[in-house]
Amino acid sequence: MNKTLCILIIFLFQFSNANAQSIIPLNNSSNWRAIGKQTTYFRDSKNLDIQSVLNPEIQAQFQPYQQDNPNFGSTEDVVWLRFTIENELDEDFYLQIGSAFIDSITLYAISDGQIRELQVSGDNYVFSQRPVKVTTFLFPLNLEQGTQQTYLLKLKTLQPFFFTLRVGTLLAFMEDTHKLDFIQGIYLGCMLLILFYNLFLYFSTREKLYLYYVGYVASITWFMSTVYQYVFEFLWPGNPIINQFAVASAAATILTATLFTREFLHTKQQVPRLHTFSWMFIGMGTLSFIMVFTPLKIPALMLAQAGIMLAAIYFLITGIVVYRKKYKPAKFYLVAWIFLIAGFIAAILETVNVLPVMYYINAMQIGSAFEVTLLSLALADRINVYKQEREEAQAKALKAAKENADLVLQQNILLEQSVEQRTKELSKSLHELKAAQAQLVHSEKMASLGELTAGIAHEIQNPLNFVNNFSEVSNELIDEMTEELKHGKIEEAKEIALDIKTNLQKINHHGNRADAIVKSMLAHSRASAGEKVPTNINALADEYLRLSYHGMRAKDKSFNADFKTNFDANLPKVNVIPQDIGRVLLNIINNAFQACAEQSSKGSDPDAYRGLGDFKPIVTVTTKSLGDKIEISISDNGPGIPDAIKDKIFQPFFTTKPTGQGTGLGLSLSYDIIKAQGGELELNSRAGQTTFKIVLKI
Repeated sequence: MNKTLCILIIFLFQFSNANAQSIIPLNNSSNWRAIGKQTTYFRDSKNLDIQSVLNPEIQAQFQPYQQDNPNFGSTEDVVWLRFTIENELDEDFYLQIGSAFIDSITLYAISDGQIRELQVSGDNYVFSQRPVKVTTFLFPLNLEQGTQQTYLLKLKTLQPFFFTLRVGTLLAFMEDTHKLDFIQGIYLGCMLLILFYNLFLYFSTREKLYLYYVGYVASITWFMSTVYQYVFEFLWPGNPIINQFAVASAAATILTATLFTREFLHTKQQVPRLHTFSWMFIGMGTLSFIMVFTPLKIPALMLAQAGIMLAAIYFLITGIVVYRKKYKPAKFYLVAWIFLIAGFIAAILETVNVLPVMYYINAMQIGSAFEVTLLSLALADRINVYKQEREEAQAKALKAAKENADLVLQQNILLEQSVEQRTKELSKSLHELKAAQAQLVHSEKMASLGELTAGIAHEIQNPLNFVNNFSEVSNELIDEMTEELKHGKIEEAKEIALDIKTNLQKINHHGNRADAIVKSMLAHSRASAGEKVPTNINALADEYLRLSYHGMRAKDKSFNADFKTNFDANLPKVNVIPQDIGRVLLNIINNAFQACAEQSSKGSDPDAYRGLGDFKPIVTVTTKSLGDKIEISISDNGPGIPDAIKDKIFQPFFTTKPTGQGTGLGLSLSYDIIKAQGGELELNSRAGQTTFKIVLKI
């Protein structure tokens, strides 16, 4: 009896607690709202299942949370959050958990003590499993208007445990995501620019200082990309196990920052005692990096956090001491580290729940951006330091010259050699930098010109060779005909005259061939002067399809192929230059018919190539609407285009046709026309089918 009474009291207490929990109304579709303060939480050290948590005894242990953004520091406990939501609008609302460090997330919808719905996500799951494919975690609440729903949220991680918890519409969250992506794009672009700039300086100077700095910038960039999950989304979306090693980037930051500081401030010469102390941070960074790949991930995180804070203090003290010794580069270093230390301290205080979690503003990113920029300026200022050191060395040499003439001569020679060598190295680095920049610009300008020139030389050389050869032969025949006439051999002279006529016809043919190449070149370089008008693409495609078909029949009586159309009847008119688009369609359709004819001429056993029965050459033209764009597809069942030449198919003068049957400018000209119209021209080809797709904006 007493046991039953106790259970009843616990249940009534839990029920009153649940009723006391505030209900979160959803009445604003424009903005999201933070709900941390409207939740209750339970820290689960035993990793209980949902049925155990639904037990009234456990429910009674849930406590109100006092912050908008939950923050539980570094812990191995499972955290359960409970909240109730009422949807007052006819809108679909979502729950957002904004963090890159939650290994497992399970959202339960609870009704009458039973699980109505279950959704799972987290860093331990492949990216494609997320309900909404964004870098934060978004869960649809599936709550109809005018209804209430209680949710239980189970969270587990071995990483820093802090996150934003918000409710809003998908539109509100996507607007936030776009802003965040824009800011992160600027940050990552700046960091990568500084990284590659200093990497270039390293290859130019071969000074390990620049290599240490590149490693330092890379580790910070890696860490920041991990925080916002860009590396997970774009580099290893199908391998979530890599996310467990994110703390390795923090360990790498400690290691590379220490090596850079030792080299930049010359601590071994300037501050020998502090230099010896730096080995401790190299050890902490290395040990933390190794521990990340063991089950000791939480200790590795704590060691990395402690290492970052202690190293920041060490770097600050070392910078001050070296600066007081009149080492000017320490000034840049000191100011730079003040920015970074402030950012790191703010980030660490967030993880230990001292400062609130910020969504848009990342103090560590701001600090690191200022820090790497200032250190890059400091590295550039080293040239002035070298100059000053050279001047001081010259002054010492002159002073020594007054005391000992022989020693002065020897020292001057050594000094000048040293200065000259260093000056040459610096001048060489500067010259290589300028040369590399000029070469990049020159290469970009000459790339297309080189391809065009080579194509022209190759295409015109063949007909010109024929013209020259037949001209020489004709000259010899004229001499022979003259001799025959002198001897009165009229019949032999007539035969020679016929040969000369044949040669002249061949000269005329190859001359016309060269003329066609030149005209094609002029057409390729000539910009269209037509006006854009609303155009019925279906009618235009049908017109040029039939024009191409009848043109092929007129040129080759043995040509036999079929065609069909699949036109979208609701296709809107497109604002284009119809003459230019018509040229593109005619060119591609002609190529398609020629490919069909080539495959048809392979013989009576086409299935030896295609693995099919009787071969029926056919060209298909399809149009369809893509919302704000339209697509035109031209397909043929010819032999297809080999993978090895697909990348060259739109280059000027590149052709797959035999010599004399194409200039290689058709597809190149078509590509330029479509690009000028603001569209895209794509090729998809495999054995037995080739498709060109034209996409135009409406």
